[in-house]
Amino acid sequence: MEVLKKVYLCTFGCQMNEHDSERVRDLFLKEGYSVVNEVDEADVVLFNTCSVRRHAEERAYGMVGRLKDLKEKRPWMIIGILGCMAEAEKDEIFKKLPHVDFLCGPADLDAVIDIVNRIRQGAGRIMRLGGYKTRRLPKFSKDRYTDKNAYVKIMEGCNNFCSYCIVPYVRGPERSRPLDEILDEIDCLIDNGVKQITLLGQNVNSYGKDLKKGTDFVGLLESVDRLIQRRSQQKKSDIIKVDFITSHPKDAGINLFKAMADLKSISKKLHLPMQSGSNRILKRMDRGYTIERYTKLVGEFRRIVKDAILTTDIIVGFPGEREEDFEKTMEVLKDIRFDAAYIFKYSPRPFTKASLRYKDDVSKEEKERRHRLLLDMQKKISLYRLRFQSATCPQI
Repeated sequence: MEVLKKVYLCTFGCQMNEHDSERVRDLFLKEGYSVVNEVDEADVVLFNTCSVRRHAEERAYGMVGRLKDLKEKRPWMIIGILGCMAEAEKDEIFKKLPHVDFLCGPADLDAVIDIVNRIRQGAGRIMRLGGYKTRRLPKFSKDRYTDKNAYVKIMEGCNNFCSYCIVPYVRGPERSRPLDEILDEIDCLIDNGVKQITLLGQNVNSYGKDLKKGTDFVGLLESVDRLIQRRSQQKKSDIIKVDFITSHPKDAGINLFKAMADLKSISKKLHLPMQSGSNRILKRMDRGYTIERYTKLVGEFRRIVKDAILTTDIIVGFPGEREEDFEKTMEVLKDIRFDAAYIFKYSPRPFTKASLRYKDDVSKEEKERRHRLLLDMQKKISLYRLRFQSATCPQI
């Protein structure tokens, strides 16, 4: 039978997963595949799934589970699970979903084409996991990449080991990409007509710490800005805007804020995850800062970066979170008045300190109540800030 070359790719999770999926898609396009929007048209079906929250995994299990009948009708179809979920769940996936053909972790995504070819040749099930090494993925094809927004991964992995977070276990330790490689990719994206670039890392503030002759994150931003200014003058076009996510409060500081204020291409948006307004809970989370340190950072940021946008992450229902801890989070949310907040209900993740040492003792109903209260408050704050475009808005 003639080998079909149609791939279906479904992505769950964060911007890093979206970036990884774009890279995988580009690999398949270069191999002569077409990307299809319907799973029953594909001969290769891929799910790239986040493991930071259990909800994404549950959705992936449900969707892949429903493909069992389709696989029986189309036995040549190859099903693969990529990314953090593959790294976290490992052969448990094969037990729950025996019709899955292969697993591939986030550090090995450049091997997906080879894995598919080996399975077609009769290799059987394949697990490609634990390859925590920086591998160079091909640049976007100039003749194919036409989107005006692009992600650029500047680093991979995390060394923070927050007690609730699975990321260090599934993406490995921090590995920074060489500065010249990042600049080359951005230069290519400018040639392709990109207007907005988002720099990605689990903790962008840590960029360069592992490079022998590298630079730090502020130095990276300065280099990116110089490149964009030069290319803008050459093309006589508007300055391309650059965002970045995510920053860790323990590594953020005045030098970063000054760069954001002074560099023309760098966006005045900062995503600074707070997670809780209670020092007791922050300590149990192993976040490495107090709420007093966090609020001081926010004050410095807003003083230095005028008309800035500030967003955050918050977790409710962390083990041991009492009502008084939750009320402290409510108070900080009310005082800081973020432009937006991403609020999540805690769920235990494998390998993490919180899942091993702490009892998940906040009931589902209580998590939902706290989640709803914070969401309602943040909606009001966001509405006022949008309406008045000011750091000061009516009392809530």
